[in-house]
Amino acid sequence: MSTVPSSLFLAVFCLFSAVFFTSFLVRMMIRVAVLDHPGHRSAHEAPTPKGGGVGVMATFFVLFPILQGITGQPILSAPVLLTALATALLAAVSWLDDLYQWPPSIKFAAQCLAAVLVVAGGTSLPLPPAWGGAVVGAVLSVLWLVFITNAINFMDGLNGLISGSLAVGCGILALLGPAFGVPDLFWPALLLCACLCGFLPFNYPKARIFLGDVGSQSCGLLAGAAALHVAHTTHQPSGWVLGPCLLFPLIYDVLFTLVRRKLAGHSLVQAHRGHLYQVFHRSGINPALITLAEWGFVVWGAGVACWVAPMAFVPGFVSALGLLLAPQLLWTGLAVLQTRRHPVGPW
Repeated sequence: MSTVPSSLFLAVFCLFSAVFFTSFLVRMMIRVAVLDHPGHRSAHEAPTPKGGGVGVMATFFVLFPILQGITGQPILSAPVLLTALATALLAAVSWLDDLYQWPPSIKFAAQCLAAVLVVAGGTSLPLPPAWGGAVVGAVLSVLWLVFITNAINFMDGLNGLISGSLAVGCGILALLGPAFGVPDLFWPALLLCACLCGFLPFNYPKARIFLGDVGSQSCGLLAGAAALHVAHTTHQPSGWVLGPCLLFPLIYDVLFTLVRRKLAGHSLVQAHRGHLYQVFHRSGINPALITLAEWGFVVWGAGVACWVAPMAFVPGFVSALGLLLAPQLLWTGLAVLQTRRHPVGPW
């Protein structure tokens, strides 16, 4: 048997193993039963185990170096090592926070340190000197990583929304990566997709367990780092939009909610139930349908990225923004109409 087919067989075997071992570990975490007790912001009504992200991340970390070795990808390069270290650090702090409910300042410090580690490994925006060069690119990259990590964590409040959106996004990233000049993301993206697929049946449509911060924040950091890697490596003039396009449904909901709450005079740091997905759920819409719509927005973002990738920077940016905003504005309008028919109180 030739080397290539045998390597391919082993790589695919790793992916199936990821689904199996994630499912096994998630079942174990359900038995451990670190409970998330419902509060005024919660979409669930009964105490539900959290920490399913332990199964996702543990499986990913065990199989990632094996898969890299099988497929001939670097394991000891600075970007890979520091991104792995950053993700492990954030996962550990997030899991301890799931257990002990640490102050937000500790979580934020861990996010900042993790973001700095990723950028220190060379994964950052490649800005030209006229735009500030490497220094400004590094600063913006850290800000991006902290923002997207928090955004994904904020949006992890409905069954299957984050785990499914990221699974769909990872699958698309694996398929489109070679066309965007990042074939090295093919197997890592498929691996994370497989891990999330191993978790998803326990969280959607009915939640037997939640990802917890250990899952949402770690996956958020990896998603942000992948977006930076695409922007740094792609040969397409507007190929950098791939990551933001796939994540745009989450980005829009978070930014829209922040702006709306600021204009309404509400505190931006106070816990609330004002995200669009929460408003839809409070108005009586089936949460499974809300989640499916969010997955559909990810697929739409992939189509937008493919369309604008060959364009020059400015037309690519403008076209992508317009095409991404269109369904989100319709989604927002639908939320307004729905809450008029079924009032939910303050957003």
